[in-house]
Amino acid sequence: MKAPSNEAPAIVYGASGHGRVVADILRVCGIEVEGFIDDDSVKCGEKSYPKILGDGAWLIEQATHRPVAVALGIGDNFARRAVAERLGAGIRLLTPVHPSATIAASAKISPGAVIMAHAVITADAVIGQGAIINTAAIVEHDCHVGNFAHLSPKVAIGGHVQVGDFSWLGIGSTVIPGIKIGIGSIVGAGATVVRDINDWVVAIGTPARILKELVPRI
Repeated sequence: MKAPSNEAPAIVYGASGHGRVVADILRVCGIEVEGFIDDDSVKCGEKSYPKILGDGAWLIEQATHRPVAVALGIGDNFARRAVAERLGAGIRLLTPVHPSATIAASAKISPGAVIMAHAVITADAVIGQGAIINTAAIVEHDCHVGNFAHLSPKVAIGGHVQVGDFSWLGIGSTVIPGIKIGIGSIVGAGATVVRDINDWVVAIGTPARILKELVPRI
C-alpha cells in the first residue's frame, strides 16, 4: 500500500500484539505510525509502550480538525467490525498489505483488510472488508473470504472456497477446493475441511467434524 495522499501519519486501532504487527506492516510500507488507539481504560491510562494516544472518542474528535488515517489492529472479528462501523466519514480506513505478500492483479482486496507477510492471494479471489489474511496464508483462485473473517497463519484454502463473514480459520488449517464455510464459524488449528461447514459451529480434526454449535452474534 502507498502512504495516504494527505500524508497524515497512520493510527492503529488496537494496541494488542495483533495491532503491533499491523503497525509493523505500515512501517515497512514507509508509512509513519503516530500511535495506537485502545478502548481499554487501563491501557489508555498507561500511555507507555505501545504509544497509546487515547480511545475511540479521542480519535473521532481528532478527525473533526485534522486528517486521520486508521488501520484496524483488532484480532477479534466482531470487535473489529464494531470499530469499523464507528469510524466517521472524516477518517480514512487503511488497507495494509505487507510488501512480501503475493497478490494477483485480478484479486480484489476490500477496504480495511490486512494482508500479512508472505500471504498468497491468487487469481480472482475476493477478500472482504476488514478481513485478515495472516502470515503465509494461501487463498487460491476464485475464493471469497467474507467480511471481518480471519485466516490465521499458514491457513491454505483451495480454489472456489467460500469463507463466511466473521468466520475464523485456525493456524495451519486446510480447506479443499469448492467448500463453503458458513457465517461466524470456527475451524480449529490444523483441521482439514473436506465437507461444507454450517453457520455458527466449531469444527476440529482431520477430517473436520462439528464439535459444537455457537450462539449467533449477528
